[in-house]
Amino acid sequence: MDFKYVLAYCILAFSLSLIKKGNMYSVLTPEMSAFSLCQEVESYLAEEKLDEAFFACEKALEILPFYPLACKNMGNLLQFIGQLDESINWYIKAIIQQPNWAEIYTNIGSSYAKKKNWQLAIDYYEKALGLQPNLAGTYRNLSRVYEQVGYLDLAKKYWYYGEKIELEEKALEKLNQGNILFSTGKIKEAIANYREAIKLNPTLSEAYSQLAEILVSQGELKEAIDCYKSLIELLPENWLISHKLGKIFRETGKLNDAVEAFERAIKLNPQFPWSHKHLADIFYEQGKLSRGLTCYRQLIKNHPNIWDAYCKIGEILVKQGQINEAVVVYRKGIKLNPHLARFQYLLGEALGKQKKWRSAIKSYRRAIELKANNHLFHRNLANALQELGKLDEAIISYRKAIEINSNSCWLYASLGEVHIKQKKWPDAVECFRQAIQIKPDYDKAYEKIAYIFDQLGDSAAAEKWRNKHKL
Repeated sequence: MDFKYVLAYCILAFSLSLIKKGNMYSVLTPEMSAFSLCQEVESYLAEEKLDEAFFACEKALEILPFYPLACKNMGNLLQFIGQLDESINWYIKAIIQQPNWAEIYTNIGSSYAKKKNWQLAIDYYEKALGLQPNLAGTYRNLSRVYEQVGYLDLAKKYWYYGEKIELEEKALEKLNQGNILFSTGKIKEAIANYREAIKLNPTLSEAYSQLAEILVSQGELKEAIDCYKSLIELLPENWLISHKLGKIFRETGKLNDAVEAFERAIKLNPQFPWSHKHLADIFYEQGKLSRGLTCYRQLIKNHPNIWDAYCKIGEILVKQGQINEAVVVYRKGIKLNPHLARFQYLLGEALGKQKKWRSAIKSYRRAIELKANNHLFHRNLANALQELGKLDEAIISYRKAIEINSNSCWLYASLGEVHIKQKKWPDAVECFRQAIQIKPDYDKAYEKIAYIFDQLGDSAAAEKWRNKHKL
């Protein structure tokens, strides 16, 4: 066997034997050994096992004579037993190694406070807070010193700071617990922790944010709205909060509140397209077509690839009677999204209003290619075919529409009208009968059947159907 492998095996065996004998520090680095011993010191000191604490601390200092953590521990031990000058000396040794260690300055301040050297205690406490301003215990210690020297207002102020920081720390603990519970699917427990965090620290924005997101997912929108309103007060420049609030208002039908929220979001971040989109959609739903049109046009000006806006612009233009402009907009939208059946359908409708039936038929057929199971596409195609006199083709399309939606009396009536044009009286009557079965008060169907019997010369039957209509 090669010598180097023999040597490695011997070293490993020796290390394992030391660990088995409990001398594990012999196989660790000096820093690791000293750190482990310092942890023991802290544990012994907490249990007031002073002899064991001294032994472990001295051993750590033998390994690393100026190890800062060991120096701090020795200072703590000496302060505990009242050797205050010695404790300060050890703390200073720790500071020499780590000059920005705020905890050590606090400890020195406490040693001086026990010696009733109030000014030095104040100086060191303030030095600690200058390095780390969120030390709750240091504020409380400083408060006690000011109380001793008669500065009661300062004592009260620093005690308040200490309590405030302590509550904030507890709130962060609750927030973290809530996050852990949420990640494991414990929703109710997470909500309880977030609420407790907010109770402890009403300015903890992350707790409001997490709670609001969960409440939205649980459908508890009223309380979610309250959370977002609190967030806006805490973070007034955060546009996303206003956007999310606007979405909830819109979902709950509070459209005026939603408009206000989206307008605030747009003011804070004009580049985010979806606030514009929601605002435009609300105006469209409210029938405020001019305002909606302005918003949609502003949206595509800044974000020309949002194809859905072209749909809405076209629909508004059609409602306003601007058919030619609507056709132009629909064609632009189709270039952006050529596979959207709705675009083709809307274009077909606009072309139909222009009496351009052949072009309309082409659009309807393209819509059906993209989405064959929409009865409206087949119905409008049949209507256009009927306008060109292509009755047989229209019948095929009406039947396809009825196959998709057999509960529409209007489809049966439209098919019946084509049969009347072809003078296929029995087929026409059957269609109108089907329409009446679906909608018994469908007056037009009764009139059409009466008309058919008049054409057949059966006045009695015609009168009978007219009477049914009256009934």
